[in-house]
Amino acid sequence: VTADHGHVTVEPDDMVVLPQRLLDCLEYANVGVHGKGRHAFFHCRSGRQEEFQQAWDVEPSLSSFILLPIDVAVEEGLFGPDAPLPPARARMGDFLGLSTTAKTLVSPKEASRFGKSETSPGLKQGAHGSLTPAEMRIPWCLWVPGA
Repeated sequence: VTADHGHVTVEPDDMVVLPQRLLDCLEYANVGVHGKGRHAFFHCRSGRQEEFQQAWDVEPSLSSFILLPIDVAVEEGLFGPDAPLPPARARMGDFLGLSTTAKTLVSPKEASRFGKSETSPGLKQGAHGSLTPAEMRIPWCLWVPGA
């Protein structure tokens, strides 16, 4: 019995919405509380990659994330030993944001649904897919009938 990943608990305070200056650089951001926000893919508007990276690097709310250009993530083998096929590579966008803590990138809609407010303490969520030990160290058990 095994699993392909572990889980972390995302507290309402761990939900991070990208600031508007970063959103302005993006065509699309694949983020979300239940996994995607732990390993987010970012597709920049044409010519805005450097601006996005510079804005990311100085944004305090993103200090718990590593931002990698997709080509670096591919070179480091994060998608396996072989380069992604062209159709898959096109869907990956320009950058990969990886969480190193329980912090998780969420959409504004998810932040309002699950986050803290004046009338609610917020809702914890389960997530997976990044670099914490709880997500990467997966137990493996072998049962041998009759042993």
